[in-house]
Amino acid sequence: MTGYRIGVDIGGTFTDFVLLRPEGTVVLYKCLTTAHDPAEGALDGLQHLLAREPVAPSDIQLIVHGTTLVTNAIMERRGALTALLVTRGFRDMLDMGREQRYDIYDLFLRFPDALVPRRLRCEVDERMTRDGESLRAPDLDAVERQVAALLEEGVEALAICFLHSYRNPAHERAVGERLRTRFPQLNVSLSAEVVPEIREFERTSTTVANAFVQPLINGYLARFETALAASGFQGRLLLMQSSGGLAATETARRFPIRLLESGPAGGALVTAFLGKYAGLRDLLAFDMGGTTAKICLIQDGRMAIAPRVEAARVHRFKRGSGVPISAPVVEMIEIGAGGGSIAHVDSLGLLKVGPESAGASPGPACYGRGGSAATVTDACLALGYYDPDYFLGGAMRLDRDAAIRALARLGERLGLDVAATAWRVCQVVAEQMAGAARVHIVEQGRDPRRFPLVAFGGAGPAHAAQVARHLGVAEIIVPPASGAASALGFLVAPVSLELVRSYPAELTSLDWTMVAAIYADLESQARRFLVPAGVPPEAIRFERRAAMRYAGQFHDIDVPLPPGALNATTGRALADAFAAEYHRLFHIALPDSEPVVLNWRLHASGPEPTVQLNLLATRPGGALKGERAAYMPGDGFVAVPVYDRYRLVVGDTIAGPAIIEERESTTVVWPGDRLAVDPFGNLRMTLATTPETATAM
Repeated sequence: MTGYRIGVDIGGTFTDFVLLRPEGTVVLYKCLTTAHDPAEGALDGLQHLLAREPVAPSDIQLIVHGTTLVTNAIMERRGALTALLVTRGFRDMLDMGREQRYDIYDLFLRFPDALVPRRLRCEVDERMTRDGESLRAPDLDAVERQVAALLEEGVEALAICFLHSYRNPAHERAVGERLRTRFPQLNVSLSAEVVPEIREFERTSTTVANAFVQPLINGYLARFETALAASGFQGRLLLMQSSGGLAATETARRFPIRLLESGPAGGALVTAFLGKYAGLRDLLAFDMGGTTAKICLIQDGRMAIAPRVEAARVHRFKRGSGVPISAPVVEMIEIGAGGGSIAHVDSLGLLKVGPESAGASPGPACYGRGGSAATVTDACLALGYYDPDYFLGGAMRLDRDAAIRALARLGERLGLDVAATAWRVCQVVAEQMAGAARVHIVEQGRDPRRFPLVAFGGAGPAHAAQVARHLGVAEIIVPPASGAASALGFLVAPVSLELVRSYPAELTSLDWTMVAAIYADLESQARRFLVPAGVPPEAIRFERRAAMRYAGQFHDIDVPLPPGALNATTGRALADAFAAEYHRLFHIALPDSEPVVLNWRLHASGPEPTVQLNLLATRPGGALKGERAAYMPGDGFVAVPVYDRYRLVVGDTIAGPAIIEERESTTVVWPGDRLAVDPFGNLRMTLATTPETATAM
């Protein structure tokens, strides 16, 4: 590796930076996220990081950026004024949605408001059959007049979603070309380009969301690139996608919806990467930050990719209550449990933690920024797990008295003292995370006890042991750079792109010539997007998958296609592979049912970046910093030794109770547990008890 690389991860509470030096060592930096303009905090933090190192911007080879801007824009409705063109008769599709109810017992069920108000949805008199035959071509002059009227109302972005355009995009393309030529200031998104996939509601919803955030992302990237260029940066800027691959800025501008969940993907990537170092292929990634916690399964060294996700849920953690987005995303579960999650007493007098978060502003009570509600961070500080003078390495001092006052107010409603209240907060948040994780893992047919838990994020290592005990996990791994691991994950990601095309047919009646033509076109598209990101055409790898189900079913599963030519032999192999995967997932065989293919998917990727990490201690020896009073269940406050993570060396072992501090996170080792430093610099913690034998936990 030549030159420096930087990963930038903008989270809900903190923005994380990782500077990877040419020799493989890393420098971490963390600052509060500027919610009003995330670019401001990112650029300011980048300037501080380079000044502290010091490194000249011209020496930076690569910056990889993950952002929550798309997610926040959809959730807070801060996107552009957007219009929608649809086939005549489909104006109300966004309001009608699907017939499924995410909560059958809720009489006042709510769904998100459509991103496009009804007055800005226009019908076009055109029609395409389901087989791609044009029945009625659109009147381009009439469409132009419709859009001219929309522009007079201040519309900045336009989504075009015609019926069956996934089979034949001619009508959408004709309208799109006319409008892009006639109104170059208008951001136009075609469903045939964004997501040429069957299911009209999801396709329309995704294309509308893409158009809604496109002007915002264009402006954000323009400001970011301009500021970088002004600083002297001459390297390459890439964006992290929700699928775990990197994309050029031009790709991000065209398909900003693919940036929806870019930050969490970095945590899964770094878990898989560090697992390879340690010879571990099956792991459970546990990322707990300031706002949420994420759980992701790594199986055989890889993370699963889901074809769709939701945004802006009415009930944040209820599946089905959000805006459906058909975009590839790393399969994980998100829980409203972070360091900033607010603890409160509900109407039944029960203690609840989250999902509301204090965020970066006003933040937990101990931040001294105006927050008064008790949070998980306040609880950890009051219990002695965090050092108020060493938060972010001393860059940010915490107010322990403010945390105690907030917890005392909460404790009055529970009839508990401060210590008992704080411990209950930690218990509740751990139980919530473990419960959600267990459901997610079991839904995938896996036993969580088989997977060592890899803990990272600013709050993850402090709560990992409690979560692991509830799951029955016996080993915890805290990697180096754990406080900003997702940003490090950005730097080990390849450039990649997921493409899809719908051609639904029963497997026995497929036209394999058509399938071959689809993949030839998809591969050509992929090259056009990957080459500008720095991938040589000859280095691009392709993986083909088919989304399949049995006739009459609604949900589909992805099945890899065998390599080589596509023909009838492929069909037989694909049928066998589908039957095997279906049986693995659902433990049932349906030999008399006809397999159906809905979508043909292509994963195109460049080579994995060459990264040789050197994450061992830089200041070995003298790791014991001292001791402080910390709460241990069953014993109350006891003197607990505190160690400097950066001075621990390979082979060091520590018996709990103990606290391991680094600038960006803190690891708590409980009584009876043992910790050792492995040859790769990981903290490997062996737990003494499981839920069946533990009493205090």
